[in-house]
Amino acid sequence: MNQQISRCALMRKIDEYFFALYDLSLYLDTHPDDCGALSEYHSLIETYKEYYDEYVKTYGPIAFTDVKSDDYWTWVAEDWPWEGGMA
Repeated sequence: MNQQISRCALMRKIDEYFFALYDLSLYLDTHPDDCGALSEYHSLIETYKEYYDEYVKTYGPIAFTDVKSDDYWTWVAEDWPWEGGMA
């Protein structure tokens, strides 16, 4: 990412792109030969992955599958959202 964006703004982008991808996947379930929609899916997934990877790199794991450390289970290192982790 070219510019640093806040943690909350970055998570919002991830959520927005995930929603768009999910919605588009439902469309593609019924229109699997729509090349335009499939192209849009590939474009959205690329941007989604960029935001997701930037978040994990900067702020830590979003999901337990993002934990890469060999010496500490970083999944528990941050406050959970209901504990004020996204404040």
